[in-house]
Order: sequence, then C-alpha cells, then structure tokens
Amino acid sequence: MGRTKKIDKRFIRGTWRKMDLSKSFQFFSDKEIRLKHRRMECLKDSYKSSIWKLVIAADSKRLPVILKISKELKDERPESTVEKNMYIKAIKWLKPFMPEVYLSKRNINGHDLWVFMEYIKPLKGRVQFHPDHFDKIIPTLARLHASTMNERFIEQEKLFSDWLPRYDSKEAREERKSLRESTLYYLDEAMKNHDLNTIIEPYYSLLLKIMERDEEYFPQVRLSGCCIIHGDLHTQNIVCPNVNKNEWSIKFIDWEGAKFAPCWFDLVNLIGVFLAYRQEWSSEEEAITERCVHLYANEMRKNGVIFHTDPMELYEKAYFKKILEKGLYLQLNWAVTGKKEAKLLQVYLDKIKNIWEKYETD
Repeated sequence: MGRTKKIDKRFIRGTWRKMDLSKSFQFFSDKEIRLKHRRMECLKDSYKSSIWKLVIAADSKRLPVILKISKELKDERPESTVEKNMYIKAIKWLKPFMPEVYLSKRNINGHDLWVFMEYIKPLKGRVQFHPDHFDKIIPTLARLHASTMNERFIEQEKLFSDWLPRYDSKEAREERKSLRESTLYYLDEAMKNHDLNTIIEPYYSLLLKIMERDEEYFPQVRLSGCCIIHGDLHTQNIVCPNVNKNEWSIKFIDWEGAKFAPCWFDLVNLIGVFLAYRQEWSSEEEAITERCVHLYANEMRKNGVIFHTDPMELYEKAYFKKILEKGLYLQLNWAVTGKKEAKLLQVYLDKIKNIWEKYETD
C-alpha cells in the first residue's frame, strides 16, 4: 500500500483525535490531556522517517514528547526493520539504554509505525565536547554490551532471530565480500586520478596485499565477544537529561545500525572516528585512546566480561577491521565520485599501514 496522506501538523493532530491517543498519556495526569498543536515542531523529515517534537498538556503541566514516524517504504531496507523492532520487540530488554517509550502504534497511514517517546536532547550542541566526556559515556556503553554479550544474547535470541543482523551470518559475510570487491574497484579508479594518485600510491601495494587475502581480518576481535552494538555511535545519537551534573544518565537513540557484532566496533565509532575528525587532539590521540580503552575493559569486567587479550590490541584490530570492511570503501567512493568530501581518507590509510605493520604476523 502506498502513502495516502502527507505527514504534517494537521495530519498528526487529526490522528491524535481519531485514535484518542490522549488516553495513553493518563500516567502524566488525571486531568484532561491535550496536544498543544501550536507547539508542534518537525525536527527532521526524510523518505524513511519523520521526527517531531510535541508538547502534551494537562492544566499547567507540560510534557515534551518525541514522535518518531517510521514510514512505510515500497522496498524497505533492513535497517528500517531493525529500528522498528527495537521499539516493538526489544524495548523491554534494552529499556535501560533507550529513552522511555510511552506508546507505539503500528499501521497508521498505511503501515507506518508511530513511536511516542521521552524527549531528551542529544549531547551535540549542548556541551562543548571534550575527550574527557568519554568517561561519562563509556560505563553505560559497557553495561549495554555486557548485558547482551555472547551467552546472555543467546538466552534472549528468540527476540532477535528473524530481524537483527548478525556479523557472523552468511549474508553479512557476503556483504563484506562485495564491499571488498567494490573497494578494490574504487582503489584502481583513484589511482587513475592525478590528484588522488599522489595520496594512494604510497599505500597501493600494501592495500592490494591485504585486501586480496580471502580471509577474515583479525578474527580475534570477533572471538573476544559479540553483543548488541548500536552501530552508529556519535554525539548526535547520545542523549542525556543531566549534562550539568557530574554523572550523566546516558541513553542511545537512532538504532538503525544495531546488530549482533564485535563489541569493540562501538568503541571505534565513539572514540576513533571522533578523533579522526578532530585533528586538534591528534597529539593526544594515543593517550586519550588508551585511557578510554582501559576504562571500557574495566567497566566490562565489573559487569562480568573479561577480555583475555590486551584491550588496546583488540581496539586497534577492531579499528583496522572497521576501516577495511567498509570505511575505506566509503572514503574512496566519495573521493572518486565527488559525492562527499573524503575527509578521513588520509587518516584511514595511515591507520591501515600502522596497525598492519604492528600486527601483520597474527
């Protein structure tokens, strides 16, 4: 079924009335619940979702709410299904790590999913982010990972078996193989470009040597433990209601990239990719990374997960895997096609060389 109505203020207000959604917010007050239609604000709208800030009122009380509408797509991509099921099926288990979900309604406006949830502002734009802030995020990330690690995931696997991507699945292996072939293609295309050739040429032979090996890069990363990872961890997807306090109550949003995969991938996104973009901390990158990695390992130990390989080794090898399995492909694609600025291409090339030389005998 195709889309029948445009999502705008009038449609949201009409649906609220038609479905008598105010009844679902009686927990807020026993007085009359009203949707403040003049306070509706569209935060984001794309082909796959529409995100609104609403305000619900009862007498003088006000409750800000996020309405996330996951739109029906003709050819629905797997990540859209993943996020929908995170709110429908996984919410009870992962509740401590997500904003509170007040209400979810399926099959609105065709097969759209409407999720009303707690409004919490993202970290981005609220604090002048400094690497010391990682110390406030990592304990919550470790609790998420530890709670879903290995056998703990298997205990609840029936919740996820038909929709959550798995790193070790046949489909994921085929996807990585396809991306490796595409990376090799864009690598050769980059070599034909005069400007890109000067960047790529010093690394070209090494990249061919590494990528033409038909085997998994550093399997120790996978064997050290898999869990549910967020998959797109950055300050826009991390929310906190109390940034002015010493301890932060961290929650994660936008779970489209969630999967059962090596736990270290989230830490690479959170720390490694962040520092790659923020070159003003390049001289301190090693010290920042070591502090964060050891904090993560200690927090995992507190939650019953012990790594039997040096945590810095696992982190560096995970970084290598993330780059070779997708990151380098994206940077080369953007550089060759001009779709986006390939800001991290040089950083990634250096990381590949340095990490490979350090661990190539493994």
